Amino acid sequence: MEDKKFIKNERMMFIWVNIGCLLLFIALMVWKYSPISDYMNTDCGFAGLLHLYCPGCGGTRAVYAMLRLDIVKSFLHHPLIPFIVLIMLEYYVGAIITLIKNNGKRYYYIRVWFCYVALGIIVLNFVLRNMLMVFWQIDPIGDLVKYWM
Repeated sequence: MEDKKFIKNERMMFIWVNIGCLLLFIALMVWKYSPISDYMNTDCGFAGLLHLYCPGCGGTRAVYAMLRLDIVKSFLHHPLIPFIVLIMLEYYVGAIITLIKNNGKRYYYIRVWFCYVALGIIVLNFVLRNMLMVFWQIDPIGDLVKYWM
């Protein structure tokens, strides 16, 4: 009886994760292709005030590049997005194996070190991107380098 409850919970979790991903995808597409997005000011206040990239700058462009399967460009815009895609792929493969085998054992694991690696990627990206731009005028995104030249 406990195996049936486990599989039922796994199925429900898998369904809700898929619904969430689908809603996020729909929201991104509506935002990207909506005529109203052309009239909204989406400039980064951090970049406008300090002329430096914030820790999240490039994230939206990285998501759009990843949706076009341009992994290199996505990594250059923000390396956190390809990392999240890898974590999601591990989840999906493990969840599908869990549901197919149906033996009461989970084949994916959410690990705490994922959060530490993600935080490290954000901090390292923030520091390296701004140092490259300020000291050597190297800017992979190309938005703020004109200020520092």
